[in-house]
This record gives sequence, structure tokens and C-alpha cells, in this order.
Amino acid sequence: MFHDGARRRSVALLTTGVLALPAVAACGASEEGNVPAARQDIEPAGRDLVADGSTLAWAIDAVPGTLNAYQADADGATNRVAGAVLPALFTLDDRGRPQANPDYLESAEVVEREPRQVVVYRLNQKAVWSDGREVGAPDFAAQWRALRGKDPAYWTARNAGYDRIAKVERGKDDLEVQVTFDKPYAEWRSLFSPLYPKDVMGTPDSFNDSARGTLKNTAGPFSLKKVDRKTGDITLDRNPRWWGDQPKLDRLVFRAVAPEDRTKALTAGRVDLAPLTPREAERISLAGRDKGARGPLAHGPGAGRTPADALMSWAVAHGTEQEAAAAEQVAREQTREAVATYASEQKSLGAYEVRKALEPAFTQLALNGADGPLADERVRRAVARALDREELAETVLKPLGLPAEPVG
Repeated sequence: MFHDGARRRSVALLTTGVLALPAVAACGASEEGNVPAARQDIEPAGRDLVADGSTLAWAIDAVPGTLNAYQADADGATNRVAGAVLPALFTLDDRGRPQANPDYLESAEVVEREPRQVVVYRLNQKAVWSDGREVGAPDFAAQWRALRGKDPAYWTARNAGYDRIAKVERGKDDLEVQVTFDKPYAEWRSLFSPLYPKDVMGTPDSFNDSARGTLKNTAGPFSLKKVDRKTGDITLDRNPRWWGDQPKLDRLVFRAVAPEDRTKALTAGRVDLAPLTPREAERISLAGRDKGARGPLAHGPGAGRTPADALMSWAVAHGTEQEAAAAEQVAREQTREAVATYASEQKSLGAYEVRKALEPAFTQLALNGADGPLADERVRRAVARALDREELAETVLKPLGLPAEPVG
């Protein structure tokens, strides 16, 4: 569905047929070389090799109930939208390590550790919200106050890290933000990403309600044009105020497509990019393998039937017991239709290849030590030591074809 003069590219894409199969790479803060690099079969392309223009339709599970990533009903689609329209101070490299995002930061570093940890952010002077206001300390302070967990009027889902901040203040000028922590916080780079404007975070009412169906003020390469809950489309356009490298796409559409319907949506051209389950990926791989083959497919509806099963079905359908014969005839017709539909879809899917793309991220099991038995550090240590970390890693990562080695 690459529009606006991109018909030729659309045909080329369908011919090469690349589908993304996302996986989560287990990475952490350990030294490079401690964790084996996971393999993917997609090579990065330089910006100069990517054509300008067109629209990309990206499958999501559903239109999210909120566009505020810090609320309890936020989901993966919320994060997709936020990642395109809001500041992310740090991004992860191909090994899952945080890197300062130069579109928003000139620098960010711990300048003091005693008596308290102090982090100073130096902001990119070009970074502005879509209303023209600079991204600055008021936005950091508003987000901290909303997420620190001291005001129950804010319907927040989490406050990790923000609850350790003592104060957020302007530095030596408008482009500097100074954050002082009550307690040391090693994961400070995870904070303020995404960063919302103060008009969303500033009051409980605005936090709870203003970003549920829209984001009027953004500061990413894209801006939010429309959320259509009837069609299931979230439409993003290029941000005309964007100061960084211009997006290659004119428009990005997140389209609600249930996971079980994505192969049909791909063959119908409703979406261009769809995260796939391993089962769907296997089906598409089989379609490529079967391309040009003759005879019935060895998989799909009716594939498990033996000659004896088929003979018995025919005998029942043509027997003297009218009710049984009629029911069997209906079942045989339904099977024929299902086989024909499946074969037609497989023929279309044969134009695609499945490629594995790794998402730089990490998965961790965290123990809640706020109250209850786990409030005792000795209990937490005992639980942690009792866990079989290697078995957990294998359970989560091996089905994805990723290195099953725990971090640290």
C-alpha cells in the first residue's frame, strides 16, 4: 500500500516480499562480548538508498485506549505512536545499549555522585514542540511531578525511577536541565522517554484525559493527524517543524488488524508491514517452498486426511442413512471450500519471504520489594538465587531462535 506515485516500488516490494518477524534480543549493561550477538537476516540500508515519499501501513493489534504511555491501559500500539511523535532522549543500539539521541540531546551525564546523584541534560537548541515552544525544564519537571507517585489524582501505571528524584530544575540556561536524585539510580537513562509536553503532564485532569484520543502537541519526526476508531486507523504525517533528518515516508498509518487476520490483510494489500507469530511465519515460508508445486498441499485444511478417511467420508456421504449422508456432504463441501481458500491465500503468500528483524530491547524479571515478604532484602536475594536463570532464558529466547544466555 505504498501510495503517491510509488506504484513501481509497491510491485518491487511485493516481488521481493519482505515481512518483518520481530524478536526481542536479550541485552543489558554488561561489557560487549559477554552476550553472543543474535542473528538477523536483514541488512541495514543507508538513508541515501531509501526512496522518498509514499505511505506505509503497519499492522497493530487494536487502536489503543490511550496515547499516554504512562497509563495502565497503554499498550504496544501506544508505544509505537509515542515513538514516532514524542521525544526519546536515549535510543538502544543493536546490542541493546542506550545511546544519547542527538535530535534531542547535546549531552547527558552524571556530574555528581556525592552527597547525591545529579544528572545534567544539555538539550538540542533546535528541539521544539509543534506549538513552537522549546523542549525544556518545565516539561521534565511536569513529568516528574506526575510520575513520582505522591499524588494519587494522577492515574499512573508506574513510577520507577521518578520516585527517586528529589528535584528537577533549570540549569544555567533554558537548554540545561538538572535532575537531583534522593537515591542513586543506575538506570537514569530510561527516564523521560517518551517525554510528554507540560500541557499533558501538568495537572491530573490533563494527564488522565487529554492524551487518550489525541496528542495536540508533539515533537517527533511525525505528528498525529487522526485517530479513527471506526476504521481502526491511526494516521501520522510528517512534522513540518521537525529539525532532524526528514522522514522518508510522507505518511505512516497504524492499522488495527488482529494477529490471526494478518496473512489475509497482507495478501489483500491492506497492510505493508505486519509483525508475525512463528506459526504465521512458518505458513508463509511453506507458501514460498510450495510455489510452483503441483497437486494438493501437504498442509492446511484437509491435509491430515488419509486415503482411508477420504473413502469413509465418501461412503457415508453416499450411504442410505439420509441425515448422516446429508451432514457428511455438507462437511465435505465446507472442506473443499476451505482447501480452495487456503490454496489461494498460499499462492499469494508465495510472493513473500520471511525475514527475522531483531528489536533492540531487553527482558527482565523484577521483584517488587515495596511491601509484603519481598520487602525483606534477604528474601529477595533468596528468591533470586533460587531461580534457574538459564532455564528462564531458554524458555523465553530459544523459541525465537535467539541466544539463550542470561545477562550478567
